[in-house]
Amino acid sequence: MSDSKPSTCPPRSRVAVRYQEILKERESNPDRITYGGEDLKDLDAALVVLSTEAGESPRSWTAEKKWIVTVMVGLYCFLAPFTSTIFAPSLPAMMADVGETNPIRGALQVAVFLLAFAVAPIFLAPLSEFFGRTIVLRTGNVVFCAFCIGAGFSQTTAQLAVCRFFSGAGGSASLAVLGGVLTDIWDLRTRAKASAAIGTAVMLGPILGPVCGGWMSERASWRWTCWVPAIVSIVLEVGAQFTLKESHVPILLSRRLAKEQNQRPDDQLYTVLTLNSEEPDRHPATSLIGSAIRPVMYLILDPALMLLSLYYAFVFGVLYLVIVTFHIVLGDGYGHSEGIIGVDLLSVGVGALIGMLVTAKVLDIIYKRQVQGDYKPESRLLSAFPGALLVAVGLFIYGFSALKTHFIVPLLGMAIFSIGVTNTYLAIQLYIIDSFDFPASALAGLSVLRCLFAGVFPLFGDQLFDTLGIGWGVGMLAFLSIGLGLPFLPIMYAHGLRLRNIGKRNRQRFGWAM
Repeated sequence: MSDSKPSTCPPRSRVAVRYQEILKERESNPDRITYGGEDLKDLDAALVVLSTEAGESPRSWTAEKKWIVTVMVGLYCFLAPFTSTIFAPSLPAMMADVGETNPIRGALQVAVFLLAFAVAPIFLAPLSEFFGRTIVLRTGNVVFCAFCIGAGFSQTTAQLAVCRFFSGAGGSASLAVLGGVLTDIWDLRTRAKASAAIGTAVMLGPILGPVCGGWMSERASWRWTCWVPAIVSIVLEVGAQFTLKESHVPILLSRRLAKEQNQRPDDQLYTVLTLNSEEPDRHPATSLIGSAIRPVMYLILDPALMLLSLYYAFVFGVLYLVIVTFHIVLGDGYGHSEGIIGVDLLSVGVGALIGMLVTAKVLDIIYKRQVQGDYKPESRLLSAFPGALLVAVGLFIYGFSALKTHFIVPLLGMAIFSIGVTNTYLAIQLYIIDSFDFPASALAGLSVLRCLFAGVFPLFGDQLFDTLGIGWGVGMLAFLSIGLGLPFLPIMYAHGLRLRNIGKRNRQRFGWAM
């Protein structure tokens, strides 16, 4: 009797039942959100799916194609943070050129760019889940380019601030979509290396920015620190035309459905999107506002995301404070020129590269051990424990050796600090990607706090060092990093699942179940 029951059900009903069963089986697997019903095609000829054999599904792309898309997104992710700090060494030259004497207005030119980084992803990340990754990324790049050009022609700090804000908003599109792209095309086994590659690009951007900016300010004009990123963005846009492919499964399914409907207008075709109650409504009038608010709701209602975001936002804020105030230690203290200070910052870049290589290897080892049993996303956080210690150790060395020893010693401290920052960032980013059904929105929530801290911290760097001195000023930041990192990371590792379940219940209670 039970064997004949399925045959009496309409094919679409059988697909719906089996689809929900598969989602239930994959409930603890973060890759469930990329499932497009590929193995359900035999149940109903009217079901439209992506062909894995033809490489239509992003997970079935060749390794070469996956890395091409990943590298392209990584270059976008490098350019925007690079532009955020390339301007820092040329602030004195810019202020003299436009006749500005208020130092706060000068420092705000860096802060306003990062403020856009904090605000724009709130809207751009869910838009990428609604309209697709590529259109958001490339449209943002066009906006970034246009306002970078405008910034180079600015004649007042007010004009410059407006252009910097909108160029930052456009540039933040890359950071808004990176989590979604990684989830779209890489599975759990291979995601760590791709995440490490893009994470390193994000880290190296603000580090290498002042390296180039210092020499541009010395040899040419501060305006070229605006025009050079615009030129690079044009080159990227040309490259994206040939290499960047859409990777969001719902968008690809919708396109495939439209194509099939044109070829088979008499058939009642459908995709699994219409069967999945967890998918957001695809109609702009009813879901766009809700999608834009989603990152903030993730941050407010999910204690797991909030704890990790607070910790990493603090660490990232310290990184920007150190970069913007490097001229106090290496310039005023050791007599280095703007160009040499940029070279000094390469110590931070070397640390970031070491952190990337080591962390990627450690994350691979942890994952291989995890697959022997039930996979727990919290295992990704194990690699962040030593990173949190390195953050504090590096800051202590940098602060208490500055102006008292050879300049190599504080640079060594900054390299150690950078290893820790990269390590914690990659671990936290990968944990968020593996834990949330809408990783682009969850990472956008992280980005909100991270960029707010990065924008605000440099504003009080001078006052901090004037009041406490370099040693105790940096030392206080090191103690605060210990106070946040040591309790937060073990709590998340031990109770992450419980905290994530609390977040799910909170979203259900307030009508934000996703």
